[in-house]
This record gives sequence, structure tokens and C-alpha cells, in this order.
Amino acid sequence: MNTRNITQKFIRRGTLLALLMGCLAFFGTTALTAQDKKGKGDKKEKINELRKKYFNEKLALSDAEQKAFWPLYDEYKQKEKALRDSFKSKYKPNDVIFMDDKKAEEFLNATIKLNDDQNSLFKEYILKFKKVLPVKKVAMLPMVEREFKKEILSKAGEHKKPGGPGPGGPGGPGHEGPGPDDE
Repeated sequence: MNTRNITQKFIRRGTLLALLMGCLAFFGTTALTAQDKKGKGDKKEKINELRKKYFNEKLALSDAEQKAFWPLYDEYKQKEKALRDSFKSKYKPNDVIFMDDKKAEEFLNATIKLNDDQNSLFKEYILKFKKVLPVKKVAMLPMVEREFKKEILSKAGEHKKPGGPGPGGPGGPGHEGPGPDDE
């Protein structure tokens, strides 16, 4: 074999290798994206399960109350999300930084409308909740929602911070001595 044939063979192999690597990269990222979307769905389900458990406990919901309350609450949350999604589809995070005065005025009016719509929805569902729960439990709902959100966010923050739960973190394997909150 002469040098020219060897060079052409390597070029063809290189082209084939590059093509193969490109395909692997494309299909690999597609698979990762699909897994990421599935992971988000799993996280949402897990959070919903934790929410139900937390609310059932904090509000001391009976089985009958749970059966009546959860379909209503889920419906309420879907409608609330639809309001937020509609707003977010028109205004992206940090858009206001680049807005002229006219657009900023539209943004403020849309924000006020979103808040008004959310308050109207809240009032509507308070009346529905009062039909299936004692008024005291309905009055506790906003507080329980805030507490749950705070707890979920603090747990999420613990898992993202270095030194959070897990190997080497406070209380985790490989950790020695008191943690930052230990006295």
C-alpha cells in the first residue's frame, strides 16, 4: 500500500468516526433530555405526595374530608397554574429590564390583573372548601401552604449546598464533629 491509500483510509475512518460521534452526541442528548423531563415529572409527583401527606397531617383531615378536599384543591391549583402560565407566556423573567415605558406600563397592568385574577380564584375556592371542610381548617390553608413551601425549599437547599445531608455533610457518613447548627 502506498502513502496516498493509507491517508485516504484514515480520512474515511476519521469521517466515519466523526459521523458516528455526532450521532452518539445527538442521540445521547436526546435521551438525556427525555430522562430530564421524566425526572421532572417524578419530582412533581413526589412533591404532590408529600403535600398531601403534610396537609392531611397539619389540617387533621379525616378520610371523608380528604376525599372531598383533594379533587377541589387539585382543580384550584390547576387553575392557579394556568393563570401564572398565561402571564409567563407573555412576559419572560428579566424582560422588564429591557422594556420601554409603554411596555413597562403594560407589564404592571398585567401583573395587577394576574393578582386580581388569583384573588378572585382564591375567593371562589374558599367558598368551595368551606362546603367540604370546617371553616377553621379552611382558614389554616394559606398558613399550611406557606409552611409546606418553606419546608420543601429548605430541603431542596440542603441537598444542593455543599455540606448538606449526604456523605461528608453534617450528620452524613464521613462527617466528624458538630455541624454548623450543632451547639
